[in-house]
Amino acid sequence: MSLRAFVRGFPVVHLAVGVVGNVIFFVGSVLFIWSWAEQIAIWLFIVGSFGMMLGAIGQAAYIRERHRLNGAPGERQAGVASRT
Repeated sequence: MSLRAFVRGFPVVHLAVGVVGNVIFFVGSVLFIWSWAEQIAIWLFIVGSFGMMLGAIGQAAYIRERHRLNGAPGERQAGVASRT
């Protein structure tokens, strides 16, 4: 399976990675409240940020691939008559 096929076929994966990243980021942020959990908070913060970044990159790749195949929103399709 090519990367393009994966990007097209599994948009929910990108969304799930981003959501999990957000949750981990949030939990890590809350753990900064207690000094005993600071080391755990740092690592959750880093891992969550990475997950959020991967989710955003995957979503951007999905949108780009969809636009490549279907045209960008608002773009006029060749051979389609205008209603105005």
